Amino acid sequence: MPRTKMTYAEKRRRAYNRQIPLTDQLDAVLKAFDMVLQDGGDLPYELIDVIEKWQDIKAKYPKE
Repeated sequence: MPRTKMTYAEKRRRAYNRQIPLTDQLDAVLKAFDMVLQDGGDLPYELIDVIEKWQDIKAKYPKE
């Protein structure tokens, strides 16, 4: 069976998964939103709730 050529989207998806795991991407996004919040910016309450839970987890399991 001949191999089909990967699309750019498939190539990017594989590269993202290898080089920037989803957890790292999410952590970076939450850090950015947390900075907005700390600088007095407005965010939706749902996002503030997610940031608070994220901070709780980071406090409970700090880097060693």
